[in-house]
Amino acid sequence: MGRKKVELKRIEDKSSRQVTFSKRRNGLIKKARELSVLCDVDVAVLVFSSRGKLYEYANGNSRIVERFISSGICLSLSALCMFYIMLYSVANSRLDESLIQTKG
Repeated sequence: MGRKKVELKRIEDKSSRQVTFSKRRNGLIKKARELSVLCDVDVAVLVFSSRGKLYEYANGNSRIVERFISSGICLSLSALCMFYIMLYSVANSRLDESLIQTKG
């Protein structure tokens, strides 16, 4: 007997949305920790809440960020910051669009 498939759409009730965010955030971090242990890999997870609060997990601490920066993917720390600002801006724009559609 399996679970009912969850419809992927925004949860309208603010309280339910917050509870789901907390549970799924904790589940995501747990899975990241398991992946790290089972496969002996470095894992980093960054999650921004709808209010902009940062939640993070890294099993290798600063070592992961240093590897990311030195890999050539990110040429400098300022580029890394700009990358996160861009991601946050895109997410914020999507939330604004969703809010406009909801208010309709």
